[in-house]
Order: sequence, then C-alpha cells, then structure tokens
Amino acid sequence: MENEFQRLHHHEVVSVNSETLESFEVATTFKVIQLLQAIKELVGLESPESSLFDTGIECEVLRFRANSWRKGKVRLTLEFCPDKDESPLEDFNEGNN
Repeated sequence: MENEFQRLHHHEVVSVNSETLESFEVATTFKVIQLLQAIKELVGLESPESSLFDTGIECEVLRFRANSWRKGKVRLTLEFCPDKDESPLEDFNEGNN
C-alpha cells in the first residue's frame, strides 16, 4: 500500500473539529506554523524556530530489521492524507471559489 500523506508547508491552512485539539491553544482554523508553535509551547521549547521543527536535531535511530543504530537528524512535520472519496476535480473546483 502506497503512503499518500503529503507534507504541509508552514503557511498552509488547516481546519479541525473544535474538540480535536482541546489541549492546544489554537483556533479551529489555523496555519500549520501556528499548530507547530502551540506544540512547541506545550512541550516547553522556547525558541519559535526550534530546530526540532525546522532543520532537525541530531539523533540515532534503530529501525525495524536494522542491524545497528544509524546517526542522522529527526524533525517534526504536519502531514495530510486526502480521503479516498474525493476526486481531483473536486479539489480543482474548490480552489476556484
């Protein structure tokens, strides 16, 4: 099965049900960057441009079926997966309203 999640850019807009993000201080419609900043505040990160959300932080990862740890970076992003029942034509029409 193909992974259909797409990374959202910081200034794209998301709208969620009001109960979905009760513990975050964000409106029901927000830019991606606003949610990432709310997460930073919730976990106690002070810099609004924390490398955890931008360039990544140094780490080591042990992946399933790997023989050893691998050094690299990890970062947090927000991704979107469209519902299967929507057609590409609907996406086009919504963008023209």
